[in-house]
Amino acid sequence: MTVYRYKAVPLQPRETPSSPLAGELSADSPAALRASLRRIGLQVIEAKPAGRGLPGAAASAWAGPVVHRLQSGARARRADTKAELFDSIATMLEAGVPVVEAVSTLTQGRSRGRARTMLIELRESLNNGHTLDDAMAEGPWWFDGAEIAMVRAARASGELPSVLRTLAERHQRAGALSAKIIGALTYPAVVACVGVGVVIFLSVRTLPELVGILRDEGVAPPGLTLAIIAAGRSMLAYGPVLLLTAAALAIAGVAAAGRLRRRGWRAPTQLRVLLPAFARRAVLARAWSGLAELVRTGVPLVEALRITGPTVSGLFGGSLRTELESAAASIERGSSLADSLADHVWFDAECRRLIAIGENAGELSEVLQRLADRAHRAATRAVDRLASMLEPAVILTLAALIGIVVMGAVLPIIKLQEIIG
Repeated sequence: MTVYRYKAVPLQPRETPSSPLAGELSADSPAALRASLRRIGLQVIEAKPAGRGLPGAAASAWAGPVVHRLQSGARARRADTKAELFDSIATMLEAGVPVVEAVSTLTQGRSRGRARTMLIELRESLNNGHTLDDAMAEGPWWFDGAEIAMVRAARASGELPSVLRTLAERHQRAGALSAKIIGALTYPAVVACVGVGVVIFLSVRTLPELVGILRDEGVAPPGLTLAIIAAGRSMLAYGPVLLLTAAALAIAGVAAAGRLRRRGWRAPTQLRVLLPAFARRAVLARAWSGLAELVRTGVPLVEALRITGPTVSGLFGGSLRTELESAAASIERGSSLADSLADHVWFDAECRRLIAIGENAGELSEVLQRLADRAHRAATRAVDRLASMLEPAVILTLAALIGIVVMGAVLPIIKLQEIIG
């Protein structure tokens, strides 16, 4: 368990505002910390791991973001499994089956695998008297803070089946979009790898034999052929090292960027606009959907933003996570949500105007859900366009490379024909 330093305020507002309470508490995750404090009537407004200055603190500062990223990736890969889980529990709850029996039934339906292990842990926690949201908080590799908060609020309001159904639909949609993105990138990647492998094989096996024949006859090989052979041997000798170096630099860059963001640094606008449109819209769709459901179930807007922020994961989500956290702090100082979303890269004028209308009309959750649906549709269209452009571009590039290699093989053959003739 990790020791966290926190600041919290009472869940029930008092007539005389009081300063935040500060303290330390051990918990498995920030979500578990928030759950523990909510049980005693406190709402967390800030939480960070304690122990700075202690031995190993520097390592923890670097390891924490890595673990968080791994957990986010694991949760994303398990979207389809969670969709099935939430839908099944919702169906049994609507039929009058208690949640403990519902989870036990799902456990019996799985013979092995990580999902069965998770269900067993969930069942044991429920049997020990924990609520469903508290039991979920003990599995950070499966459930994020937004899901836990939505289940907690739904349990309190008596809307647990409908919220679980909403979570299932959201995961199904996210899984479909992720599968579409992976499918759009997989085919060009496979074609590129096969094509590059063929080029390297020809340049280090076939062409050197032709060059050897020419040299035996005392004829100078063509310059293009020698250049292709040199390039192929270089890729074969240094390619793996270059790929590993590039991967290490990319990982180090992402870690450094995350560390700088936690210290308040923001990437320049010129750099953030380079973010692919489909990635930006996919991340926005997930963020808006989670925020809309949290607000709809009664979670205060500030807490909903702070819960949604850490769930925005991936290589392209760090900037949006920072913006959501900044918006939460701005709202605490008295600003509206529309005025707090100041980043024009992520939030355009139309988006802020719609949110302002939703706030004034008391329909913020509906507006946020419409923004989520619109972002999802835009991301789907962008992925389709990417796939339609990427595949022919890769094929044409490989055709050009193979054409150059073939020309490098034809030139020595022409010279051999001249010698024989």
